This record gives sequence, C-alpha cells and structure tokens, in this order.
Amino acid sequence: MKLLRTVLISLSVLLVATALAAPGVVGPKVEEVWKQQLGRLRGGEAGAYQRGWFGAETSIDLATEEGHTRLHSEIQHGPLLFTARGPRIGLVYSETRLSVEQLAPALRGQLERFYGRLDHSPLVLESLVGTDNRVVNYLRLEPFTRGDSGGELVFEGAELLVKTDYSGSLLTGVLELGEVRHSIGGRENFHLEQARADILYTPGGDGEATVALPLLRTESDSGPLELRDISLQLDIQPVSAGAIKLASTLQVPQVQSATPVTSLQQQLTLPHISWADLGHYLKALATPAAKRDWQQVLDRPLKLQQQLSVESANGPTLLDADIDWRGQRSGARVVDSGGDPWWLSPLTCDLTFSAAEQALMQSPLIGQATALRQYGLLLENNGELQMHLQVERGRLQVNGQELPADLFLLALTGKF
Repeated sequence: MKLLRTVLISLSVLLVATALAAPGVVGPKVEEVWKQQLGRLRGGEAGAYQRGWFGAETSIDLATEEGHTRLHSEIQHGPLLFTARGPRIGLVYSETRLSVEQLAPALRGQLERFYGRLDHSPLVLESLVGTDNRVVNYLRLEPFTRGDSGGELVFEGAELLVKTDYSGSLLTGVLELGEVRHSIGGRENFHLEQARADILYTPGGDGEATVALPLLRTESDSGPLELRDISLQLDIQPVSAGAIKLASTLQVPQVQSATPVTSLQQQLTLPHISWADLGHYLKALATPAAKRDWQQVLDRPLKLQQQLSVESANGPTLLDADIDWRGQRSGARVVDSGGDPWWLSPLTCDLTFSAAEQALMQSPLIGQATALRQYGLLLENNGELQMHLQVERGRLQVNGQELPADLFLLALTGKF
C-alpha cells in the first residue's frame, strides 16, 4: 500500500508539473500558428500579441467598405482548459468577441437595432483545439426581445457548431436557430419554431446540407399561412475550377392557408455555376424586390432546371422548366428600339405547365388563367389546362405557334 501510495503521489506530482510546464511549450507554437492563420484573413490586421505562461490576448482589425471593426481574442494554453462549457483537455482554447468600442458604424447600427445600446458583444466565437488536432468552433448569437411601434420581436438565439481537422480537409457543422416570434398588439404575426441544419463539406470537393423547419406560421396577402415539417436538401459537386453543380429539394408536406393548396415539392438544379455568379444571384435575392434592377441582376449567366409540384384540394399543378440564360455584356445599356424585348435574345427556355382545371380556376391566378385560356394559350386536355412554351434564337413559341414576346407578356399579365 505504501508503494502504491508513493506511486500515486509521484504520478500526481508529475501530472501537475506537466500541466504547469506544458503551456510554456504550447504558447510559442500557438502564437506562430495564430499569425499564420491571420495572414489568410482578407482585410485583417493583427494587433499586439501579448503572451503569458497560461494564455494570451490579441486583437484583429477588420477593414471593410463600411468601416473598421475590432475583434478581441482571449487564448488559453493547454493541456487543462477552462471553457464556457466546463473544463476540457486540449491544446488551445480561445474566445473571440466584437470590441464594442470599435465597431463599424453600420454594424453597430444593425446590432443596436435589436439589442439596444451595446455594453458587451452579443456574438461570441469559441474555438477548441483538441489533443488529436481536431478543431471545434462554436459561434453563439445571444437572444433578444425588442419592442417598438412595429410590435414585439423575440429571438431565442442561435448557435453554429463547426468541427474540422486542423488542415480543414473535412468540415461538419450543425446550425441551431432558436424560435423567432413577432406580434403586433398582442396578436401573433410570425412564428418560426426552432430550426436545425446539418452540414458536411470537403473543401474543393462535395458538400451537402439538410435543413429542417418544424413550423412556420405567418400572415400572407390571402390570410393566415401555416407550413409544417419543411425540409430542404442541398447537394454541391465541383464540376470545374471555380464552378459547381448545385441541386436542391424542398418539401412542404403540410400547408394550411386560405387557398386550397395542401402540399408542395420543388427540385431545383444549377448544373454549372461559378461561385462568383452564385454569390451575385444570392445577393440579388436578399435585396428587396422594389430595389432590384433586373437588367443589372441578369448581367450574369444562369442555367437552371426546375420541377415544381403543388397539390391542392382541387387537383395538382405541375411546372417543368429548363432555362439557359446567357447573360449580357457587362455594362451594356438596353435601348428600347421598338423591337424584341431585351431579354429575348440571350434566353433559351423550354417550359411545360399543366394544372387541373379546377385547381387553376379556383386560385388567385384565375384572372390570368381566364385570359390565357381565351387567347388559346392555355389548352384543355382531359380536365387539365396545359401550356408548352419555348424560346430559342430570339423566337418565342407557345404550344407550337410563334408569338410576339410583348403580346405574350400582355396576355400573361392580363393587359392584352
């Protein structure tokens, strides 16, 4: 027993000595790697790196078009790390926060709009490097409740968990978004239940993401709208240098609204799109419709294939579209010369539309459907209304008959 006690005491002393000595070995390496990683950050400039025995502090200044923002990082050296989630064994742990004294004015305005006057950072990034060189990152956004003349908005926070090895060769992630509720005068106007996204991505290789939204309830122009068990599947495959194939499947199996629609499914494929063009179109989608300049948006090329299926109490509606938009010359101005519309020449399109007659004639589209039917652009076939539209080489055909594009648009919008 005496020998066992002596061994245990010796091992304990050795463990403590190792724990105390290890930070002195880890610290210089952490500083070296930290500065290497910072060198890869576009627009980032390192502040002073103040290294101690058990940890370090440093800052990063980010320069953007909207101004300068400072990030402040507190770093712990392993092996014993005291994290926000309890003690851990690892090499490095850091917490990075926004420096509220030095925020770009636009960013401060956006944050204070929801969080009020800032006395601390509502955004925190935790990073833990394990002894196996696995890196775990937690990005936390604090909850808030905001009330003003526009009603009360409640957000229950969000957290993004990203795991990878130190080389970044494989990335897995989980995004958890807390409930979002908006009410006006005590009456609910919007409600999103806790949502989750699971991500798997190999840089330079394939990627996939699955998004699950249990409940979305809101007010639409036609009345209350409730969607349940929404799922979205995204798949990415590289097809050439700087370009990918993107495929998505959206399923909404339960729809409750003032319309007869009961469910919908959409499959969308972008067979070849550059990362730059994808970012361009995503930015355009995030812009309010009233502020979009469509001629500028459509400068870039876009190929897409879409299949849309909508089920309703009155029957199904199906849309199948294959679109090849070649874009326009950058900076080219469109002049109305009285000829074909500016969008006709760069477009190749094959679109098939069919709907149960009752589904279309008892929907909000009844006005357009009646006009298109009257002009022979929607054909009846066994209780269905159908249309086949083709655009190629500046020519538009509807159901095999060539038609001036401007007249078709007038008929489509009910202004014929």
